[in-house]
Amino acid sequence: MDIIRFLWIFFCFLLSFRYGMPLAAFLTLFADGFLLFTDFYAAGISFFLLVQLAYLYNLKGVSFFWRALFFLPLGVFLPLTVLGGLYAFLFLLHFFLALQKEKAQPSLSRKLYLLGLVLFICCDMAVVWGYFFTPVPHLVWLFYAPSQLLLALTAKSFTAKA
Repeated sequence: MDIIRFLWIFFCFLLSFRYGMPLAAFLTLFADGFLLFTDFYAAGISFFLLVQLAYLYNLKGVSFFWRALFFLPLGVFLPLTVLGGLYAFLFLLHFFLALQKEKAQPSLSRKLYLLGLVLFICCDMAVVWGYFFTPVPHLVWLFYAPSQLLLALTAKSFTAKA
């Protein structure tokens, strides 16, 4: 089942070249690779930190490279809960900046992007639930798969220049 999930993310990566943001989709491939096929979850979360930084770069044009250098080693030194907290902060920043930009310049594509982010948040909440209680991987992927598809199909509508 994990290979099918990974192939879905790869499909979204391919779509991102036309409609989305290939850098974020590429980093998502690495994040999911670590989370699906290894026990090195800190590396997966660290790559998801980079994914959020890439999306923030897409939204605001803020330098990605130096922030990426800062976050790469975190997976080795910080506990999962701290990495998760940093990820949550960056994700919420991403969400609120996208919401602000959509309100300033509304479009259907941007609304679909925000829906993708809401589904992504639901996915992350299901992951957190599984961290403290019984994991529900099917519920996680019920939210995650469509979120990645929507992001792959709409991220270009949020470029810093748009």
